[in-house]
Amino acid sequence: MTPAPGEHEGPDSGAYGPPTDDPLARRLFPPLPGRVRWGLHRMERILAGLDAPQRSAPVLLVGGTNGKGSVARIWDSVLRAAGYRTGLYTSPHLVAFRERFLVEGAPLPDRVLEELAEELRPALVRFGPTFFEASTILAFLAFARAEVDVMVVEVGLGGRLDATNVVSPVLTAITNVSMEHSDLLGSTLAEIAREKAGIFKPGVPAYTSAEVPEVLQVLTEEAAAVGVPLSRIRPPEGEMGLGGIRCTLRTRRWGRLELAAPVAGRHQLSNLALAVRSLEALPPRLLPTARAVIEGVAQLRIPGRMQIEEDPPRRWILDVAHNPEGITALVETLRGLPLQAPVVAVTGILSDKEWGPMLRGLAEGVDANLLVVPDGAPRARRWDPDRVVETLPELDLLAMGETAEAFQRARELTRRGGTIVVTGSSHTVGAALRDLDRLPLEALPPSDDFE
Repeated sequence: MTPAPGEHEGPDSGAYGPPTDDPLARRLFPPLPGRVRWGLHRMERILAGLDAPQRSAPVLLVGGTNGKGSVARIWDSVLRAAGYRTGLYTSPHLVAFRERFLVEGAPLPDRVLEELAEELRPALVRFGPTFFEASTILAFLAFARAEVDVMVVEVGLGGRLDATNVVSPVLTAITNVSMEHSDLLGSTLAEIAREKAGIFKPGVPAYTSAEVPEVLQVLTEEAAAVGVPLSRIRPPEGEMGLGGIRCTLRTRRWGRLELAAPVAGRHQLSNLALAVRSLEALPPRLLPTARAVIEGVAQLRIPGRMQIEEDPPRRWILDVAHNPEGITALVETLRGLPLQAPVVAVTGILSDKEWGPMLRGLAEGVDANLLVVPDGAPRARRWDPDRVVETLPELDLLAMGETAEAFQRARELTRRGGTIVVTGSSHTVGAALRDLDRLPLEALPPSDDFE
């Protein structure tokens, strides 16, 4: 199945306006469709009128189901360690909309985003792009005006018709492919893989860490169709602990690299290998040194992904896991860490996700599970915890009210020590970051002296 151009209810579905209650996002744009509307024509027409800001610097583009945000963060960290001025565009945000647009690892002042959005307003009113399209255009314009040396861009949904796919990248990567958004991307793995492979471009190096044979076959065929070989990167052996991961990575460009990243989770070994090995294919003018690779990996920060926070006598683990594969990776990581019992989960999942398989999988790694409606979740996508509890009586779930109530209950259950795991949507993890007063630096308003 190939999605046809037109309007489709999807992850950003809603009436008009941003699918977020962030005040900055609501100030930036006029009322815009939140729903998915396939096609790149709106993006191309608006960007053409802005002198094509997406072409103002080389672009690294990463797609996939899980891990694409981590790969983007690794690329960005290494390139900054190499001395390049980077622009990083990712989605969704955890706490604040400004997290999506980072220059040299820091958010832009709200004033700058507001001025650029005002400049965009006539085109947005005329062509009516979706909220995600408008955000993507804003990112390209902001990076062009900031005169970045390189842009690192994470695909939003799919690939072929995603708003980010108007770039001419110098490097593309796809992390993996699993069943997601079947109503939009296809009803089989092969169909979804074909949509994601739409980011491959003639003559542009293509990499993947996908392992499923059916997916690999499609990605290989699609890469060949545009005249590029697909390089498959396998995860290295490595060590994992509360302090992060360590591994030895063999590369053609830099030889043997001893890498240590302050991120937990065995699945991050795969993301790390894909990110570093793909950087070998960059044009000479962008190629980092071995030292920059090592330093960039060591300085890596990925808020909300297996983020560990100490709050004696308990430990918190915050991890956005929005599909069954994400939950599987989370549970595998929990089993490999020296965690104090009880392990109490606070889980908030959006209604259009596969919450049944996700909750069954999570039950294998926790002692109790408190269900919440994620703060700030779009009304059309809010699940009903009471109905979930009735549907899955065998899991001994507990439906809660507000997230603050669930966090307090989790604290009570771990008052003598234990582990609290917050997972599900980015909204849920964002609520925990606010509750703990551990807001990401990217979410905080920067000083207004940006140049």
